[in-house]
Amino acid sequence: MVVEPLLEKKWQASWQTPWRSPKIPDEIRSSIEDLQLQRALTHVPMIYMVAIFNLVAAMILAEHEGVETVYYAWMGVLAIGFLARMIMWMRLPRNPRAVAASRKTLRNLSCLSLGIIIFLSIWSVFIIVTDRFANQLFIPMSLVFGSTCIAHCLACLKKTAVAVLFVGVMPSAVAMILVGDFDQVIMGWSMVTIALLMIRFIIDSYNQIISGLIMRQTIWKQAHSDTLTGLANRRAMMNHLRRAEQSFASDGSGFAVALIDLNHFKQVNDTLGHDVGDQLLVEVADRLIRSSTEEEIVGRLGGDEFLIFMPDMNGHEEVLARATAYLSGFARPAHINGHILTPSASIGIAVQALDGKDAEQLLKAADSALYEMKRTGKDTGKFANRPMRNIA
Repeated sequence: MVVEPLLEKKWQASWQTPWRSPKIPDEIRSSIEDLQLQRALTHVPMIYMVAIFNLVAAMILAEHEGVETVYYAWMGVLAIGFLARMIMWMRLPRNPRAVAASRKTLRNLSCLSLGIIIFLSIWSVFIIVTDRFANQLFIPMSLVFGSTCIAHCLACLKKTAVAVLFVGVMPSAVAMILVGDFDQVIMGWSMVTIALLMIRFIIDSYNQIISGLIMRQTIWKQAHSDTLTGLANRRAMMNHLRRAEQSFASDGSGFAVALIDLNHFKQVNDTLGHDVGDQLLVEVADRLIRSSTEEEIVGRLGGDEFLIFMPDMNGHEEVLARATAYLSGFARPAHINGHILTPSASIGIAVQALDGKDAEQLLKAADSALYEMKRTGKDTGKFANRPMRNIA
């Protein structure tokens, strides 16, 4: 008795869900757009191939039926233009600068696809209304197949794909219904039905693509971020350092790292509990983020150890100045579960080429500097080694 309502609800969800698309989280929107672009660019050559094939087929039909050349000569020019554009698109994915502006490229791709279909759709309606071709069904049917293929290629761009299907099919179908004979009227209604079903399937395909991309980005984020603080984890920070090594080898752009370790953090965990310790780590991560610049990257290596990647750094003095600014952010008391904690930290810095050549050497150098500070108790900043206070 419970199964039937559940089955009915599941059937309704399977029909209604494809019309509603998943919301893309703002934090991964740019990444999703880049992935959409890569997927679209993979299929763009097929769009041009379909357009070229249909234009050539229409030219052959026009020549066979004795239509005056002036009515179809433009198709040859358009086909040559499409061939040139197809070659350009095939080269585009290999050009990193072209892929960078994903929104602009996607917008241009949408405008181009819609422009092609609108132009061909107007021409198809003209053929149907004026009886220019003896075989009137060839042009609209060819346009239907072409529109379906293009919409499938652009399934990752829902609005564009749906618009291509609607514009490519509906005007010709309506023209056939209004001015055609009995066979054309039946075919027109059939085209309307096919277009509506295809629009539904395109939306369903889009939902599956976007859901897959969101899941892919979510998994990547989980694998490269710290679950507690949301900062980059050890794996992500090592990847940043290795990429920075490659940049340094190619253009000599220096960088530095700062290794930060909280003072007396074990005491907080032992006396106040791990919940308070976790909240303190989150507070520290938030303060480090607020102290960082857009170019700097803050990560958590584990426990109470944080790592800061500083690009465009070539000397110890400027790195020390930035490190002092970070440590100054620890001066304010933090109110956590009725306790007032003033976090403090020790820090060790290392500069590329001066303290090590690769990521491992830099981290070892920074760790040695950090250990030396803890051992000697020498501050690099006003708040470096102040003990953590707790007031219940």
